[in-house]
Amino acid sequence: MFKTNPVLLKKLLDDVEVGKIQLPDFQRGWVWDDDRIRGLLASISRGFPVGAIMTLEAGGAIRLKSRLVEGVPDEAKEGDAEELLLDGQQRLTSLYQALKHEGPVHTHDSRGAVISRWYYIDMLKILQPGGEREDAIVSVPENRKVTQDFGRKTIQDLSTCERAFAEHMISTEALLEPTDWLLGYVTYWQAQSHLHPCGNALDFFNKFKREVLNTFSAYTLPIIQLDKNTPKEAVCTVFEKVNTGGVTLSVFELATAAFAADSMFSLRKDWGERRDRLHGQFGVLQGVEGEQFLQAITLLETQRKRCQAEMDGHPASQLPAIGCRKREILDLDLCSYQSWARQVEWGFEEAARFLRSHFIFTARDVPYVSQLIPLAVIFVELGETLSARYRDKVSQWFWSGIFGERYGGSATETQFALDLVHVPAWLRGGEMPTLVLEANFIPERLLSLRTRNSAAYKGLYALQMASGAADWRTAEQLSWQTWDDARVDIHHVFPKAWCQKTNPAVPPRLYNSIINKTPIDAQTNRQIGGRAPSAYLHRLATDMSPAALQEVLRAHWINPRHLEADQFSEFFVERGARMLDLIGQAMGKDLGDGRGVFTEALSSAELHKKFEDPEFEYDPVGDLAYGNQ
Repeated sequence: MFKTNPVLLKKLLDDVEVGKIQLPDFQRGWVWDDDRIRGLLASISRGFPVGAIMTLEAGGAIRLKSRLVEGVPDEAKEGDAEELLLDGQQRLTSLYQALKHEGPVHTHDSRGAVISRWYYIDMLKILQPGGEREDAIVSVPENRKVTQDFGRKTIQDLSTCERAFAEHMISTEALLEPTDWLLGYVTYWQAQSHLHPCGNALDFFNKFKREVLNTFSAYTLPIIQLDKNTPKEAVCTVFEKVNTGGVTLSVFELATAAFAADSMFSLRKDWGERRDRLHGQFGVLQGVEGEQFLQAITLLETQRKRCQAEMDGHPASQLPAIGCRKREILDLDLCSYQSWARQVEWGFEEAARFLRSHFIFTARDVPYVSQLIPLAVIFVELGETLSARYRDKVSQWFWSGIFGERYGGSATETQFALDLVHVPAWLRGGEMPTLVLEANFIPERLLSLRTRNSAAYKGLYALQMASGAADWRTAEQLSWQTWDDARVDIHHVFPKAWCQKTNPAVPPRLYNSIINKTPIDAQTNRQIGGRAPSAYLHRLATDMSPAALQEVLRAHWINPRHLEADQFSEFFVERGARMLDLIGQAMGKDLGDGRGVFTEALSSAELHKKFEDPEFEYDPVGDLAYGNQ
C-alpha cells in the first residue's frame, strides 16, 4: 500500500514548481506565520529532521481534484499531478515560498496581521561559534528595508544586491543554487578598498558553503508514498491520523474532492446553497451539516442498490448492506448524489416541521442531531407528509429514541440503517421496530437530568410543552408564537435560592433536577425570583383568576396545593410520578409511577452527601455520565 524513501529537498521543490506534486482540493490553505518559517529554515540549516512528508500516487481509482501549491506559477497547471500531498503542506509550502518562489512570501505576523517578507541568512552571525541559528535567519519587509519601530529610520537596507553583499546577507532564494550569488559576492569584496571582515571573501564563502549551504543542498526529507490503489477510506483515515495538528479531514471534504475530479461540480457550493435554504428557513436544522446530508443520501442509495440486487435474484448472502459509514459514503458517486439531493433536502424540511410540531424550535433544543438523519430518510422513503395514522407511530419511535438514549453513541450508523428499513415497514403494518420495543426509561433517570447536556432533558422539556403546558401569564397553551414572543425557557418551580435557604435538607441534585423545572416565560420567571411558591402564586394571581392559575399549574403537572403550602417533598414525588407517566405515554409503555424511588431519594442521607455537585449528571444504575452527541 505504501513505500518510504528519502528525497532531496531540492528535488521535492522542483517537483512542486512544475506541478508534479500538488494538493488535493480538500487540503486547507497555507497558514504558517513568519516565526514558524524562520524556525523551519533554522532547523534545516542545522540538518535537523523536520518530519516526514506523505503523498498519494495519482492516477488510481481515487480521482481527486487537485490544486497547485501556493505560489507555484499557473503554467504548472498544464501538466497533471503525479503525487498528491496528504501531509506536510505547511512545511513544503513554506520551503517552496522561501527557497524557490520568485517574489516575497505572503504570510502573517504573530498577531495575525498579513505581511510580505523576504528571507535572508546573516552569514557572519550564523558562523559564530555557539550562536543561535534562528537569530541568523532574518525576515525583512517587501521593500527590503529594515526600519526602527519609531522614527522610521532605516537601520538595514538590502534593496540592492550590492547592499546585501555589503551586509553579508544571502537571500534564501540563492541557497539551493548559489553560484551566481557567490560570484557577485566575491567580486564585490575584491573591488573594495577595505578588507573583508574575515580576511579573504572567497575563503569565508567556502566556509559558509561547507557549514550551511551544503546542508541545504544535501538535505533530504523522508517520503511516505501511498500507492494509487489505496482505498478512499484508508486515505481519509490516514489523513486524520497524520494531520493531528491541523483541521481533521471529514468525509465531506474527501467527497468534495472526488466529485470535482470528474466534472466541474462543486459539492461544497451545492451543499452551501442547500444549507443556506435549510438553516435560513428552519433554525432548528442549524446543527445539520454536509456530512449528515451525505449520510442521508447514502442510506437511500445503498437501500436502492440492495432492492435492485434482490430483484435481480442475488442470494441473501450477496446482497449489499444498507449503511452510511465512511466506506459507503466514499463509494457514493456524483450521479447518485444528484439523483437524491432534492428529495433529501425535502426530507430534512419535513423533519424540521415534525420537530416544530413536537415543540422543538431551535437547534440547541434538538435532543439528537443524529436522529434527524433517519427521520429525514423516513420521510423520503414514505414520499409524503405524514398522515395522522403514520404520525402517531413516528412520534412513538422519535420519543423512544430520545428517552431510550439510542443516538448518542459511536455506532449510530447501524441504528440509522435499521430505522430506514423497520420504521416504514412498521407504518405499513409490519412488526414494531426493535428500538421501540426495547426502549426503556427508569425513574432514577429523572433524578440525574439537570442540564441541557442530556438528550432526555431536552426531550422532556419539549414533551412538557407539546403535552399541553400553558403560558403562566395568559393561560394560553404554548405554541411557536407564544414561545418566541414570551422567551419561554425551562426554570425552577421551587426557586433554587428558596431551597438553599429554607429547605437545606434537600440536596442540590434534587431541586436542580428536571422534576423541579418547567417551561416558564421570562417575565413570570422574574416575578418568581427567589420567593417561596406560596408568595409568588399570590403575585401571579393578580394577573389572572385563582381558578385560571390553578389550571395553568395542572397543565404543568403541578398540584397547586403543594405550592400553596410550600411542600417541596410532596410536590417532588407527585410531579416525578406524573412526568414518568408522561414519558411512558410518549413511548407507549407502562414505566410505573416511580414514587418509591423519588421518596427514597428525598430521605436517603447517604445519597444527599454523595451528590453535592449540582452540575454533575449521575446515572444511578451504572455510574455513567450521560451526554448528547
